[in-house]
Amino acid sequence: MSGTGRVTIFPFLHDWETSSRCVLAYTTADNGLTAVLGVIPVEGNVHEPGDLLALAGRHGFIGEWKGSHEQRCGCWLACTGYSSRTVRKTGTIDVPEAGWTVDMARAVDLDSPYYGHRRVFAGRISLDDQELMEQARALLPRAESSPST
Repeated sequence: MSGTGRVTIFPFLHDWETSSRCVLAYTTADNGLTAVLGVIPVEGNVHEPGDLLALAGRHGFIGEWKGSHEQRCGCWLACTGYSSRTVRKTGTIDVPEAGWTVDMARAVDLDSPYYGHRRVFAGRISLDDQELMEQARALLPRAESSPST
């Protein structure tokens, strides 16, 4: 999947126990009906989460959302993306217009709209602008992207 539009890029602590971090990007497709989230690959990041729906499933739901486990994972991802745009973390990069491509992706259709989205598409994302990709990769502290000794 690829497109052009507003992209929000942010550092993300995805595992509290190990302090594992990555860089995520959030955008939309289909006039906002599809939330698109992707991990921006950072060379040497041994903590890259891989499957974002599986990552969402590891965060334990208390009942915030309804539907199947997969739909609830999608809701968690939609919430993560939407909230990253509305409540920005330090270092967040928000670009009004950028080309992007997502691969190694999975999609889930939601049982009803969540955060304005009916579908979530998640995978690895690359941005057409290589300078922007470098800015995004720089959000991950260098110590995070190399194995511990």
